Amino acid sequence: MSSYRNRRIRRSDGIKAAVVVAAVIIVLVSVAVGLDQWQQSQALPVSAEATNEVVTEAESEPIEYNGIMYTPRPQLETYLLMGIDVEGPAKGNRSYSGGGQADVQLLLVVDNTNQTWQVLQINRDSMVEVQVLGMTGEVLQTQTAQIATAHAYGDGTERSCRNAVAAVSNMLGGKTIDGYVALNMDAVAILNDMVGGVPVTITSDFTDIDPSLQEGETITLQGQQALVFVRSRKGVDDETNLSRMERQRQYLAALEEKMAQQDEEFVIRAYDAVSDYMVTDMGSGTVAELGEKMKAYEELPFLTIAGESGTDEEGSATYTLDQDSLQQAIVSLFYERT
Repeated sequence: MSSYRNRRIRRSDGIKAAVVVAAVIIVLVSVAVGLDQWQQSQALPVSAEATNEVVTEAESEPIEYNGIMYTPRPQLETYLLMGIDVEGPAKGNRSYSGGGQADVQLLLVVDNTNQTWQVLQINRDSMVEVQVLGMTGEVLQTQTAQIATAHAYGDGTERSCRNAVAAVSNMLGGKTIDGYVALNMDAVAILNDMVGGVPVTITSDFTDIDPSLQEGETITLQGQQALVFVRSRKGVDDETNLSRMERQRQYLAALEEKMAQQDEEFVIRAYDAVSDYMVTDMGSGTVAELGEKMKAYEELPFLTIAGESGTDEEGSATYTLDQDSLQQAIVSLFYERT
């Protein structure tokens, strides 16, 4: 596994898979944002009816959930897309805990049988079991922590990504994740400007952060404005990550529309522009094939997992997953009724 900057996409593959920019890399870049710890504040709880149902069976085995039998969906591909709160190129480091947090995590699930694809948007504050890594990458222990912190353990490149993948897989009951892409936050402004800016309607009050973002107006976000729009939390809306995630989805939809207006050669330019900010274990052929599938397949609505937001003893934000909502997401993504 290596940094993507050492494995650039071949021109022929890029042309065949122009849609992949909007479907995979752009999905990630549009919401790859950083978050300072001081921005994290207590959020409003999201209520959900809980049950004791838990998906624990092996991936190949049928399960029973709420009295209904389900079998695993065949021919699934699953990829974790991450936005890392680190500025500059993805160079990595020698520290065991300096990898940067994965503030944005999107799980892409492609169903080759039913020809659909869907994205699970994971709340970065989700409290899950996270592996604590040592200097050489060995697992020292596990702890309950924000899922975003899993990427912080490791070298900031492959080890960090693999640890983040492990945390998401564990949260989903051990489901296989076939690959990952991680982008540092600077890629947002770069790509935003490459498409000529992204138009959005401002539905929040950004007065104290960026007066140019006037509530109620429709503007074309440029450069750092895009970062402010998808990144800001403190002093905006109810200051919850849930509200920020909603703005990220709004931005993503608008960005995809702008991507649809680009020529096929744009994918080459986009990859070149952000490749230094990227780490992935996906080869160019895999990415190209994935892009073709996502162009042809039906896109299903975003999924999220309900939960309750709060703060821990140190004042850091937490998001306690509703277990029934989690199991519903697992069943919806990975199983079908028998």
